Amino acid sequence: MRSKNVIIWILLFPLVIHFSCVIFFHFGDDFNPRHFEHGFKKEYATEVPGLDYSQLDPILTQPFKQLGRGRQMTALISADGNYVLKLFNPRVPKRGKWYLDWKHWKKTYSLKWIKQEWFQTDERLEKIFARHKIAFSLLRDETGLLFLHLTPSDKISHFVHVTDKRGKTHILNLNKTPFVLQKKAILAADYLNTLVQENKITEAKEAIARIEKLFARRIEVGITDPNQTMHNNYGFIDGRPIQIDVGRISFNSEPANDEQDRILNNFHTWLKQLYPSIL
Repeated sequence: MRSKNVIIWILLFPLVIHFSCVIFFHFGDDFNPRHFEHGFKKEYATEVPGLDYSQLDPILTQPFKQLGRGRQMTALISADGNYVLKLFNPRVPKRGKWYLDWKHWKKTYSLKWIKQEWFQTDERLEKIFARHKIAFSLLRDETGLLFLHLTPSDKISHFVHVTDKRGKTHILNLNKTPFVLQKKAILAADYLNTLVQENKITEAKEAIARIEKLFARRIEVGITDPNQTMHNNYGFIDGRPIQIDVGRISFNSEPANDEQDRILNNFHTWLKQLYPSIL
């Protein structure tokens, strides 16, 4: 009987450890600077040409507040509300009551998920770093990107005070932390909704035309993005549209002939559902 219990515990122990690690590393919105101060491994660190270090002091000497947390990044907003500091999540966080969904449990215990989350983290960060470098190099204005810290630099010695969602203040050492600095934008949905509510239909149509020009510019330089999510990936700064989240963009010097049609069809479908009056 005792040997049977030992065997059961031996079989259950890896599952218990795995579940504990999932809860500790992937669940919750608690902000911990150590999660992001993971340094720069040679497997994914990359030099970015054209960086302007002179703009950092005026921006990074002010405090920041936790804004939100996505799959790839955790976003912090500056005290003046003009800038977003994005930190790379070392692992993909879980959201809400994921543990109540059997599909999430099944995915978490799949060999594919375990392989990606525990043995391919460097590869994941390498891909995210590369996408931001592409965006900074080819679509800097169209993405509102100001600065990328993707490799160590003795020019960065900033310590930023960050207030999390619980009101607790942390000190983030940016010298050890990969980060993205970006202009703060109003989400496209909120911007268009405001114009519609104020009956500024002409302005709304002009905003839509500017978004379409953004798509055309992206195709022109050879950028493609399979995830065309208008809800939270695009926004406006002073009436100018930008792509907030570079998502899964990639460079292709010869994009597919139907790339523009695919993007515009998705965009117009989104518009018809939310703003049929301005089409």
